[in-house]
Amino acid sequence: MKYLINKIKAITALTLVLATVGCDLELQDRFVFKPDVSLEDPYKDITAWQFLSSSQVNNQFNEDGTLIGDNYDYMSAAIAAAGLIDEYNTPNDGRTFLMLNNNAFLGNGDVIALVTGSPDIEEGETPEEVMARADLDVLRLILRYHIISTYITQNDPLVEFGVNYTFQTLIPGEEGLIVLRRDDRLRVDVNRSPAPLPSTATGGGNNERIRNYNYVFSNGIGHSLNDPVRNQPYPSPNI
Repeated sequence: MKYLINKIKAITALTLVLATVGCDLELQDRFVFKPDVSLEDPYKDITAWQFLSSSQVNNQFNEDGTLIGDNYDYMSAAIAAAGLIDEYNTPNDGRTFLMLNNNAFLGNGDVIALVTGSPDIEEGETPEEVMARADLDVLRLILRYHIISTYITQNDPLVEFGVNYTFQTLIPGEEGLIVLRRDDRLRVDVNRSPAPLPSTATGGGNNERIRNYNYVFSNGIGHSLNDPVRNQPYPSPNI
């Protein structure tokens, strides 16, 4: 019993000493985290059109002389040819732009084939020259289907994963509906089965997973696609 009392006294004395010493310590400087990379949205002060038409994502080539697939040479040429610059350039209530990169224009079933009837490109033909021979009515339909009238990030309004969220594109009515669904890793699919859309939208390789996310612009937000998507089949080009 005496041993226990002495132990309690010793602990109490030690606590008082530590408290006294601790009170004499100066406060340490507050740590300020300085990240190596900028956490700012780099495009927040420019419009979607200013980004898509910028030198940053145009006129850049791979070692074999082909256009970089993730850039937007064809997209910017298509927007200008279709007369839809204002849709990408003016202030709005917060749209989502599904930006079709160069890969989305090239190949069978992709945009160039849809608007010209053939995926073939002449040697040395520029994106502007390709779009000059496009069916502009079909091209406008494609571009309008890839603009959603709602501002969409990977988790807002896609709050729950595995749930289909239906939105309206710039094409009015049922034919303009588009469905986005994210998984538990924040990957977002467009019109992928089982989406509440006709099989023309979800089947035949017409659905697509978003490639790059969250390009924040002054007039909306952009996500990039490697292939075009659709609800109803686009009309055959009248060339």
